[in-house]
Amino acid sequence: MSLWLIKMPNLPPKLQEIVDDFASMTREEKIETLVAYSESLPPIPDRLKDQRDQMDDVPECMTPVCLLGEKQPDGGIEFFFDIPPQSPTVRGLAAILSNGLNGLKPEEILSVPGDFFLPMNLQDTISQQRINGFMGVLAHMKQTVVKLWQKDLNDFLR
Repeated sequence: MSLWLIKMPNLPPKLQEIVDDFASMTREEKIETLVAYSESLPPIPDRLKDQRDQMDDVPECMTPVCLLGEKQPDGGIEFFFDIPPQSPTVRGLAAILSNGLNGLKPEEILSVPGDFFLPMNLQDTISQQRINGFMGVLAHMKQTVVKLWQKDLNDFLR
């Protein structure tokens, strides 16, 4: 087993910890951990279920993935995901992003490199199609952050 720990620039501490954990795991451990993350992803709150049409679809994923971001009173962003329970790999990948990025300030989220996951060696565990979806989820999270920032700016200018 090779140990590949690389500190990515601009990676929030929680996300860096997840990356480091995965980098030191075997393929089997990565699969088990993805399943555990999948089971930890909460369902969308009841208050958001009627706002499903306002959630962003992530077309890069073969599995239906929808996300919504909300600005918190402290300026951090919280993300909510709607992903079928029959898709544990995708749910696990979304939960990694949720655990690593929820509550962070917009600039912290936007500074995460699109290839932050490379040291995790996910290509040994999941298909390239799933990795592309993972990158798509991160990209849509960043787009959501920008939309929230634009909304704040528009509200300020009124």
